[in-house]
Amino acid sequence: MSTALAAPCRTPRCPNAGGPRGLCRQHGRAYECSRGTAAQRGYGAAWRQLRVPILRRDPVCKVEPGCSEPSVEVDHIQPKALGGTDDPSNLRGTCVYHNRARRPQTA
Repeated sequence: MSTALAAPCRTPRCPNAGGPRGLCRQHGRAYECSRGTAAQRGYGAAWRQLRVPILRRDPVCKVEPGCSEPSVEVDHIQPKALGGTDDPSNLRGTCVYHNRARRPQTA
């Protein structure tokens, strides 16, 4: 049994306890709804076909030189939100840890 106290929701002035991503259930659900579906964000069937050769090309994580974890996710070096493209030269295979660590913390 854990004795750690739950951290508060990271939404300003929210009195509820935060979950795994730092948001309470209400704010977490609102955030997920505002993001749209994977296809709406540009990660539909074409993306799923594109990521297979990238994972074959980069079987080991490419973020940190010493990381020997297998690549299970594909990362944009220049994020799409900042003008990056789906060109293979802008993509690399990453382990779960390094891909999550690169994500901006948004509410």
